[in-house]
Amino acid sequence: MPKAVSRMSEIDLDGGNLRPHIVYLMELGMDIEQIRSIIRRFPSFAYYSLEGKIKPVVEFFLELGVPKANIPSILTKRPQLCGISLSENLKPTMKFLESLGVDKKQWPKVINRFPAILTYSRQKMMENIDFLHELGLSEESIGVDVGILLFRCPQNFGLSIEANLKPVTEFFLERGYTLDEIGTMISRYGALYTFSLKENLIPKWDFFLTTGYPKSELVKFPQYFGYSLEERIKPRFAIMKKSGVKLLLNQVLSLSSSNFDKALKNKMKKMQHGLDSS
Repeated sequence: MPKAVSRMSEIDLDGGNLRPHIVYLMELGMDIEQIRSIIRRFPSFAYYSLEGKIKPVVEFFLELGVPKANIPSILTKRPQLCGISLSENLKPTMKFLESLGVDKKQWPKVINRFPAILTYSRQKMMENIDFLHELGLSEESIGVDVGILLFRCPQNFGLSIEANLKPVTEFFLERGYTLDEIGTMISRYGALYTFSLKENLIPKWDFFLTTGYPKSELVKFPQYFGYSLEERIKPRFAIMKKSGVKLLLNQVLSLSSSNFDKALKNKMKKMQHGLDSS
C-alpha cells in the first residue's frame, strides 16, 4: 500500500483520533471525503504539516479577504498551494501579478475563481504575456491591459503557447482575421484560448458560415464560441429562421428564452409595420 494511501487511513473517525491538520480542515468546513479526494489526487497533501504549511496559507488568504466559506473549494481545486513557500513563491508571484495590473482588492475573487494561477512559474506567465503583447493586447491599442485579462480569464496564463495560444491564434488568422481583431476578441472573451479546435472552434465556425452573418460579428461577440452548438446555437437560429427576421448575434444567444421571444416578436411587428406603410 502506498504511503500516502496508508496515511489516508489516519483520517478515519475510528476512536476520534484525527490528526491536527485534519481537524483544522474540518473546522474550515471540509468533510472527510473531500480531504480523502484531495489526497488521492495529490498524495503529498497527506504529509503537509498544519503549522508549517496549511495554516499559514489559509490565514494569509483570510487576511486578504477570502471568505472562510471559500477555503474548502480553493484547497480542493489547488491543494498544491499549501506546499508553496509564502515568502519565496506565493507573495513574490502576487507582487509580480500586481505589477502587471492585478488590483490588490481583486485577489479574493481571483483566488476563488482560479487558485492555480498562484502556482504558475513567473517565467511561464511572462512567456504567455509576451505572446499576448505580440498580438497587440495592450491598453494603448485596444483599451484593455493584461491585468484586466488576468482578472477575467486567469487560466490563459498557464496555457501552453504551442498547444493552446498559437493554434487558436492561427485558427483565426487563417480565417481572415487580423492580429488586432484577434486581440480584441481575446480581450472581450479570454476563454477563447481554453477551447479545443476540434471539439469547439471548428464545428461552431462551420455552423457560423451557414448563418449569413459577417465574420466581423464574431469580433463584436466572440462569446458565440462559449455557447453549446447543439443545445443553444442551432435551436436559436432555427427559431429565428422560422420567424423570418434577423437579430443581432448577441441577441440570438445571450437573451433568456422569454426575452428572445419578445425580441423576435418586436422585430416581426416592425417589419410588418414597414410593409404596411410602404
